[in-house]
Amino acid sequence: MRKILPDARYTASICLGLVFLMVVFAAGCTRRPVSPPSQERSSYYQTLDEWTRSTKVFEGFESRLYIYATYKSMDFRKAYIDEYAERYQLEDDYKNALLERESLLNQKYNEFFISAFTPVDEWNDFDKRGSIWRLYLSDNNGLRVEPLEIRKVDSKDPVYGEFFPFLDPWSRGYLVRFPRYDYKGRGPIGEEKSEYLKLTVTGIKGRGELVWSLKPDRQAGGIKGGPDPVDGVLKKGHGDAP
Repeated sequence: MRKILPDARYTASICLGLVFLMVVFAAGCTRRPVSPPSQERSSYYQTLDEWTRSTKVFEGFESRLYIYATYKSMDFRKAYIDEYAERYQLEDDYKNALLERESLLNQKYNEFFISAFTPVDEWNDFDKRGSIWRLYLSDNNGLRVEPLEIRKVDSKDPVYGEFFPFLDPWSRGYLVRFPRYDYKGRGPIGEEKSEYLKLTVTGIKGRGELVWSLKPDRQAGGIKGGPDPVDGVLKKGHGDAP
């Protein structure tokens, strides 16, 4: 039986069409950057990285919690207000008022912005009175305090997603406020006498720690006054972290 061969030009056009479709499909599936190009030029996001830590909590071999925490140091607060004022084109008087308010809050509290993911939604309950998690803030002087307030934020609010890009659609955001002094009046925690701050998250599902160095004479990993960011894994039970 005679085989009918297709016209060469027709074959070439089909091949080119398939190549075009493959390129379009690949472009559609390419992972886009979390931050727009404008963020790469902003010093705010560098400051955000400097004051953000993350860790994973395991129970045996099973992951139970992924957590990011940004310590709202005065350096961070200034960078945040600068970026906020630039985005919204605020007048100097308004910007200065915001800076003054942040300075007063910084004197009274140690504050953190936290993003948490748990494989079971019911476990992500940091703001609940009967939460399965407990948070503690301590320093090298042996002082330890519990939060005065844990407030869940609207994670769908685009402002939070823009200023804290690690808050993804599967996580929940919280604002956590600790006192500067413990219940015996000892402190302040996080001032000149504190070499570091340690945020401990613990509960029936495991335990994790995040550490911020506060010593002004240490420089490493591009972080002012501190070592490389802690991105460790602490577990309850056995097994090595991946």
